[in-house]
Amino acid sequence: MKSRLSVPLVALALGLIPVAGEGAVLYSGLQNVAVTNSFTSVYLDVDAFSSVPTDGAGWDVDVFFGGEAFGNSESFQPARQTISNSSPIIRLDAGAIVDGSLNYFNSDAGSTSHIGNSANQFASGSEGYLGFRFTENDGDGPYYGWMRVIFANDGSGGTIIDWAYDNTGAPIAVGAGIVPEPSAIMLGGLGGLVVALRRRRL
Repeated sequence: MKSRLSVPLVALALGLIPVAGEGAVLYSGLQNVAVTNSFTSVYLDVDAFSSVPTDGAGWDVDVFFGGEAFGNSESFQPARQTISNSSPIIRLDAGAIVDGSLNYFNSDAGSTSHIGNSANQFASGSEGYLGFRFTENDGDGPYYGWMRVIFANDGSGGTIIDWAYDNTGAPIAVGAGIVPEPSAIMLGGLGGLVVALRRRRL
């Protein structure tokens, strides 16, 4: 007996049909923005999911010296140890909740002491997450999100890997919204397709 799979089933197995119910979390995709080990800044426009050349309109994050120096605009507030403009931003673990219970400073500010070996510090050269509260370019918000980074204070460069935020204003779990690489989706989809074919033949 021949087995036939519908087009929607094949497309779903290959990851070509989006899964409903995840529209509130907006994910940047892998960005891997390089942070120089010099005074040259990397500026990000978080809701445009892009880097910008200067601190012009729309910039949210200003990072340099490999991530040892972190600045933010008034619209982007990273979670900090205390409510102070110079308080260190904190490293969060995957799964931690970013919401209004964390400490934020309500204006543009900076952080230069967030890399180290203590709890809530970023280990130089290792991945870590920061949480944030921010307002979009059009004034909507505030919204909560996370950003995955590699900061370094050993003379090497850093990386801003990706980020996401919930555009309903709800709390967000660190790591929520990450979409697998297309190759991983294809492998998983093909595996599902093989299983479906085998079940149809039984």
